[in-house]
Amino acid sequence: MINTSLPIVPQDSTDQREIFATALVRQAPLPERLNTVMLEMEKVARDEGIPVIGRLEGAIVRTLTALRGEAVTRVLDIGTAIGYSALWLAYALPEGGKVTSIELDPERAARAADFIDRAGMADRVEILVGDAFELIPELGSYDLIFQDIMKHRYFGSDPSLATELLKLSKEHLEVNGFFMIDNAFCGGGVVAGEAAELSNELIGVRNMNRALAEDPDFDGVILPVRDGLWIARRTA
Repeated sequence: MINTSLPIVPQDSTDQREIFATALVRQAPLPERLNTVMLEMEKVARDEGIPVIGRLEGAIVRTLTALRGEAVTRVLDIGTAIGYSALWLAYALPEGGKVTSIELDPERAARAADFIDRAGMADRVEILVGDAFELIPELGSYDLIFQDIMKHRYFGSDPSLATELLKLSKEHLEVNGFFMIDNAFCGGGVVAGEAAELSNELIGVRNMNRALAEDPDFDGVILPVRDGLWIARRTA
């Protein structure tokens, strides 16, 4: 059976360990202006069913990005949605750092630009509207790439597009750069085994996971947080 959509992954897991970790993350101080906008974005995402990575995964992405300090100044965010992940990435960057964020939906891109501006991060985030396959070849190289696209929109017609996007991302990632992919479990389908309904996007994500795991030029692991977060470093 071929489906055309995936369930929206909740921002916050029902796993008690993740609930506890999220509660601690929420105690960590953020700039008031940024935190106010993020809280609003989280509510909008819940109310409207817009997929965002949530507070716990956002903090993980921000921490991993910031760990490299001045080594990360150029970030590519593939899949802006309303700009939530772009804000976490931008907040992690040193002075002069820049996030280039790609969004397929013009309406969501406009909403993201408004949120980012009100959060005080407009000077750190550039939003490009269009198809990632068309835009990325025109871009330069990056120190970190975060992929969080609408997989049913990108891979729904052809599962091979998942590995093609992986190859394209690799071409624009510096050696020693970091690559992160959200929803590596594809709405839980990857770990559901034979019980999963085989959609093109699920087949694509399974193939992409295998390709990234087997690529000798990457060293990485999937963190079993929410719907799975790939963390990989390009070694060659």
